[in-house]
Formats: sequence, structure tokens, C-alpha cells
Amino acid sequence: MDKSLKFIWVFVAGLLVALASMPIEAKVMKDLYTASWPVKDQTTEVRNRALGNAFAQVLVRASGNEKVLNSASIKASIDNASDYMRLYSYQKLSLEEQKIYRKPLLLKVSFEPGAVTNLLKDSAQPIWNENRPLGVFWIAKDVNGQRGISADGQDSAAIAVRKEAYQRGLPVILPLMDLDDQSAVSAADVWGKFAEPVRRASRRYDADYIAMGALSQGRNGWQASWRVDFGNDAMSFTTSGSSSQQVVAKMVNRVADRLALKLAVVLSNQIETDYLKVKGLTGIEAYAKAQNILKNLSMVSSVDAIEVKEDEVLFRLGLQSSTQYLIDALQMSNNLRRTAADPDGESSINLQPLVYNWRD
Repeated sequence: MDKSLKFIWVFVAGLLVALASMPIEAKVMKDLYTASWPVKDQTTEVRNRALGNAFAQVLVRASGNEKVLNSASIKASIDNASDYMRLYSYQKLSLEEQKIYRKPLLLKVSFEPGAVTNLLKDSAQPIWNENRPLGVFWIAKDVNGQRGISADGQDSAAIAVRKEAYQRGLPVILPLMDLDDQSAVSAADVWGKFAEPVRRASRRYDADYIAMGALSQGRNGWQASWRVDFGNDAMSFTTSGSSSQQVVAKMVNRVADRLALKLAVVLSNQIETDYLKVKGLTGIEAYAKAQNILKNLSMVSSVDAIEVKEDEVLFRLGLQSSTQYLIDALQMSNNLRRTAADPDGESSINLQPLVYNWRD
């Protein structure tokens, strides 16, 4: 390559790396290591019991897996939850809130993130970091033959989504159902799980995945059918229960389990190096977003752009897991789609990198 041209590419690469360090919107799950538990008073005995329950919640969130509570070492740590605690406080509940929690107080506990992560790692349990996919949930609800879409507000299905998503550590959005939404999608579209109109209506929310559901009450309780589109992956299933809230909660748990299966990993103490090439990057913004997607994965400890050529970037990745975990995680991305390796592509490395095409 001509020296002047090589200099240009080095300059461009440096410029892109600098721009990639600029703030980019991330779906960071706030308060991942904080949990609340209703209590009857502020006595030490009651607080210690509630601490264990709150710590169990945090461990499920941080690992993405409810089965983490079956581990012997995790069970022992729950008995000593105060060892992992950072601080706690009490919140006096209103009369309406007391009807829900059935207690007068709420104990709010924050645990030390590093200590929780080390516990999970030492116990060979999966770890799911705070950067998590954002989901938009479209739920068509049939009430006495009238169908409508649950909006962000006080709708019972919307409340159930938010409550269960908080328990599992999922950032979620429910549609506003303002004039923009009403003109873009109908209850019939959501009920029928017609992907295209729902996908168009979801663009304004900048979500990473889309959940659609049809919820109704029958003779034997409530039931719902669901479809969830995760980038290059999708699943369809049904849930049922005695209440609409229970049916929706089961759905959120299924979604959380699927995401955790792909994104939560058992981290190794050793760092392995792998390479990934992204083709079709249309500009600085696309490059920065691609780098950010890789940085936010739990198994990725470092991301470095080592080659920039036209619309392609070659990244060197530090991995704390096998490459297969990386491949599985990227199946959830809307922007990266794996393609065949390019055996004739020029590169400064001897190994064939993973190759992905970028799509906006």
C-alpha cells in the first residue's frame, strides 16, 4: 500500500477510535445491585431475614438465572447477605402501597457490585453485566370483546411488565399509544402479531427487541400467545394463569431466560484473543455503534480496532469465554449479521476472523 494512503487510514482509524469514545446511548440497567423487600418493622431480626430475600433478588438479576439460587455456595452467601451489603434504608409505604405489599415499610438494600460479581465468578455461575437489551412490549388485550393496546401508564398488563422486568433486571418500554402510535399500528396488528407494522411503530423507541402478545380471559382463567423478535432470533409461546398479571409475568420471565441464555456467561480468569471483521459500515456513527455493541457484551473485556479499510473494520477482542458465547450473543443484535469468512481478504493477522455484515 502507498505510504501516504496508509497514513490516511491510520489517521482515519485514530479519528474513529476517538469519536467512538464519545458518549453513546446505552441501555444500562440502573439499580441492578439494589433490591427492596417489604417488612413489618425495623428490628434486626426482621431486617436480616429481608436482607437475604433482597440479596437473592440481586443474584438472580446479576446472573440472569433463577437457578443460581440452587448453588450450595450461593445459598451460604444468602445466609450472610450483610457481608455483601453497601447500605440500606427504609421507606414508609402509603396506604395504597400497603395494600399491595401487605407491610407498612419497604427495606431498600444496595449491594457491592464487585463483591456480587466475584461471588458469582467464584461459584462458577453466569454473569450478565448492566448493559442489557431494551425491549418494547406491545400487548393487545381483549376485555369483553373490545381489544386495545396496553399503554405506558396504569394499565394492569403494563404494570405487570414493569414489575416483573424490574425483578429480572430488564430495561423495558411500553408504547405511549399517542397519535403517532395509533396511526402506525392497530390492536388487530398486535393481536395478529403482524411483524412489519409493529416493527415500523417500534422504531421511535430505539428498542433492541420487540415483544407482541394477545391477552384474553376465558372460562378457565387468562391466557396469552406471544411472539418475541430478537434481532436474528425469535420465539413464539403461550402462557396462562389465574390473572392477567400472572400471565404477563410468566412471559417476562420467558424473555429474561432467553436473553440470559445468550448473554450471561461463566467468565474465565484467562483472556483469549479473537478477531471480528465488520463489513458495510457506512460512516463514523455506524462504526461507533458497532464498537459499542461489542464493548457491552459480558464476555468481552476489550475491543480494539486494528485495521480500517474502506467500509470494513477489523476488531481485536479480549474474551473471557469461548468464541461460541460471542457468536450466540451476537445473534441477538439487530445490526450485526454473520456471513461467510472471506478467504481472499487481506489482513495483517494470520487467523481467519469472524465476519459480520452491518445493517442499520
